[in-house]
Amino acid sequence: MHLTSRQTLLDWVRRGRLAPANLPAALALMGLPPASARWQWLFDRLLLWLGSLCLGAGLVFFVAFNWQELGRLSRLALLELPLLAMLVLLWRKPMTDTPRQALLLAIALNIGALLALVGQTYQTGADPWQLFATWALLLLPLAALGMSPLLWTLSWLLGQLALVLYWRLGLFGFFFTFDEQALGWCLTLFNAALWGALLLVPARVRLMPSWLAGLAAGLGVTLLALLALFDAASPWVWPAWIGWLVAAYLRWHHRFIAGLAMGCLSLIAVTLAALGKWMEPDVNGFLLLSLIAIGLSVLASRWLQQQRRQHHV
Repeated sequence: MHLTSRQTLLDWVRRGRLAPANLPAALALMGLPPASARWQWLFDRLLLWLGSLCLGAGLVFFVAFNWQELGRLSRLALLELPLLAMLVLLWRKPMTDTPRQALLLAIALNIGALLALVGQTYQTGADPWQLFATWALLLLPLAALGMSPLLWTLSWLLGQLALVLYWRLGLFGFFFTFDEQALGWCLTLFNAALWGALLLVPARVRLMPSWLAGLAAGLGVTLLALLALFDAASPWVWPAWIGWLVAAYLRWHHRFIAGLAMGCLSLIAVTLAALGKWMEPDVNGFLLLSLIAIGLSVLASRWLQQQRRQHHV
C-alpha cells in the first residue's frame, strides 16, 4: 500500500498536481518512510507468525527425528500435551485478534501432525485423502468458534486437496466417468459458487477472503479451456471461461489488481495455446510464440498499470 501511495504522489508531481516542494510534507503525511513504530509493529507480527509455524513444524520434526527412540505413548504425548496446553490457553486467556489467529494456526498444524502420527503408528489402512478430509473437518468447528478466516481458508484448501487425492485413486464412479475434465468442473463450480456466496455475505462476518475462491475458480476454468483446445470437451467450457473473465473484470475493476492480473494471465495462456495448436510450430514457430507472449505480457502490464493509476488518482 505504501508503494502505491508513493507512486501516486510521484505521478501527481509529474502532472503538476503537487508542487515538488510539498512532496516531503505529503510523504510524511502518508507515513512514508514508515516510522520506527511501524517497523516495530511489522517485526512483532512477523516474529509471531514465524513462531507459530516453527512451533507446529518443530513438534513434527522432533517426533520424526526421534522416532526409533520414542515409544508409541511418548510420541502421542509429545503432540497431545502441547495441543491440550494451547487449547487451554486459548480458552482461558483473553487475546487480541492477531495472537489468537497465530495460536489457532499452531493448533491446526498440531492437529494435522497428530492425525498423521496416529495413522503411521497404528497403520489403520487409511488413504492420504482421508487424512486431509478428516483434518479439514476437525478444523471447521475450531474456525467457527475462533472466528478465524485463516482456518476457514486452510480447511477449504485441505478439502480440495482431499478431493483431488480421492480422484487419483479412481474411486469416483457414480453416474459418470470422473476424468480430468469432470474434476476440473467440480472444483471450478464449487469455487465459483463459494465466490458468489461470499460476495453476498457482509465483509465483517465473511468466513474467508472472497478473492481466493474467485482466483481458484479462474484457475480451474482456465485449465478446462486449455484441455478443451486439445481434447474433446463440453460445449459449456468456453461460455464459462468468458463468463468468468467478464465477472472478474466487473468485480475487480479498479479494485483488485491481482484478480485482473489473473484474468490477463488466463487470456494470454489460452491465446498462446490456441495459436500453438493452429500453427503446429517448429523451432521458428516457438520463437514466434515466445515473441507473442512477450508482447501480450507487455500490453497486459501497461493495462494493469493504467487501471491502478485510474483507481488511485
